[in-house]
Order: sequence, then C-alpha cells, then structure tokens
Amino acid sequence: MAWLKALVLGVVQGITEFLPISSDGHLLVTQNLFDWLTGEQSTGKQNLLFDVILHLGTTIAILVFYRRVIATGLRGLLGSEDVPAGFRRPEVIRVGVLAAVATSPLIPLALFLKKWIERAFEGVAMAGVGFLITASLLLLTAWLSRREGVKGPAEMTWWDALWIGLAQMFAPLPGVSRSGVTIATALARGLSRTWAVGFSLLIAVPAVLGGVVFEVKDIQPDTLTAAAVGQALAATILAGVVGYYAILGLIRIVRSGRIWYFSVYLIVVGILVLAVVAIRGGSADGERATALDRPVRSRAA
Repeated sequence: MAWLKALVLGVVQGITEFLPISSDGHLLVTQNLFDWLTGEQSTGKQNLLFDVILHLGTTIAILVFYRRVIATGLRGLLGSEDVPAGFRRPEVIRVGVLAAVATSPLIPLALFLKKWIERAFEGVAMAGVGFLITASLLLLTAWLSRREGVKGPAEMTWWDALWIGLAQMFAPLPGVSRSGVTIATALARGLSRTWAVGFSLLIAVPAVLGGVVFEVKDIQPDTLTAAAVGQALAATILAGVVGYYAILGLIRIVRSGRIWYFSVYLIVVGILVLAVVAIRGGSADGERATALDRPVRSRAA
C-alpha cells in the first residue's frame, strides 16, 4: 500500500501542480483518503519529505519543458548577438527583475505567516473552501477572455508583476491553485494568454525552490529509510513526467480561453469535500468519523 500511495501521489502532483486545480489541496485530500482506507494516520513529519521531493519533480519538468528558451536566454544574458529579439541582455534582465518583483511578496509570507498556513493543513475542510475560491477566480476568466490581452515581456510593468505576486501569496493555502490565481491575475492585468502562462511558470521555479529550501531543514533523519527514499524518488520521477505533459495541456487550454472550465470541476469537488467533512464530523464513530479531517501535513511550500 505504501508504494501504491507514493505512485498515486506522484501522478496527482504531476497533474495538479500546473493545471489550475491546486496540487496542495489534492495531495491533502489524497493523503487523508489513504489514511481513511488503511485506518492509519500519517503525520506531517512523514509527509514532509514527499512534499519537498514531489515539488522538485514538477519544478524540473518546467526546466526541461523550457530548456531551449532557458538556453537562449542564458546566451543572450552572456552577451551573444546570435539570439532572437526578446532574448538580448537588457530584455532578459528586465524579465528577471519582473520575476523578482512577483516573487518578493512570498518573503514576508514565509517569515511571518508559515505557522498560520500550517494550521490550515490540519484538516481537509480548508481544502474544500480553497477549491471554491479557485473556482470563483477561474470563472472571472470567462469574462476576461472576451478581450485578448496584448502585453508581452516588453509591455509588462513592475506593477503588473507585483499584482501577480500578491495573488501568488494565497497559493500556499490548500485548495487555492497557484497557476490558477496567477494566470487569472495576469489576464486581468492585460497580459497575453501565452505570456500569462509563461510568466506564471517562470515565477513558479523560485517560489517552489524557495519553499523546498525553507522546509528541507525540518526533515527528520529518522524518516530517511531506504523504503521511504525509494518511494519518494519513484514518485518524483512520475510527477515530473506527468507534469511535463500537464504543462502542454495548460498552454493549450489557456490559449483557447477555456481555463474557466476547471471551475465546474472545482465546485463539484469543493462541495463534495465539505459535505464529507460535515457528514463524517457528525458520525457517532468518532475515530473513523474524523479520518478525513485529521492533521496529515505541516507544510507551506
């Protein structure tokens, strides 16, 4: 069952990290579901290693997917003239500054609100609420998609980047999709659909890596058993492969203006999660009744 759980979590992470449906929320619900099925109770300590490495897998998927763009940008940054327009040194530096501005709001979040966010993971009820919040934001894209944005890297301002960064601050909450809130905000600020996806994935790299660095110090050595490490590595590879193809799907969906379709799924899942929590909470069987609302994670990546 442990290997099955690891592989399922890898697939869930790969799909949900980039599609606007919240990886944190789905991982939280999946962890609780396995606990309920097996009658066991996972702890935040046990799940932390998995969370850290799974997010590394999907971050690597971004780097692999954009490997040619990254290589061209590096050549332009080093002063090469044999690069297309948009990849010369001033343009690359400009995009880097915009990414830094968008990432900056996460610093006070990590320093001062980490404990509060961890408490949000003490049950799946918050995930249900987060799913509904994300659904509401995605519904806004149905209106935003009526007018195609025109801003690319050259037209985007630091104010646009800051608004996207402020939206990203809500992403650590379970059920709130990082890609969903950042892309919706980017579209609202007039970014083109292609650049909205590109910038959202660009700022995902420092956000996720920062979360990994911030949390890796909390990993307990006694959790690093051979079986746990093997399961984590297998799940990470699977998350990276699945995540690569999820990026392809995300780009196609946003370009077609149909990202809001996911709101229907999130409304159904959010209502279902809240209904299960309410029913289980009112059950006479106290121990199993709360199995889907137990503390299973203590992360805020």
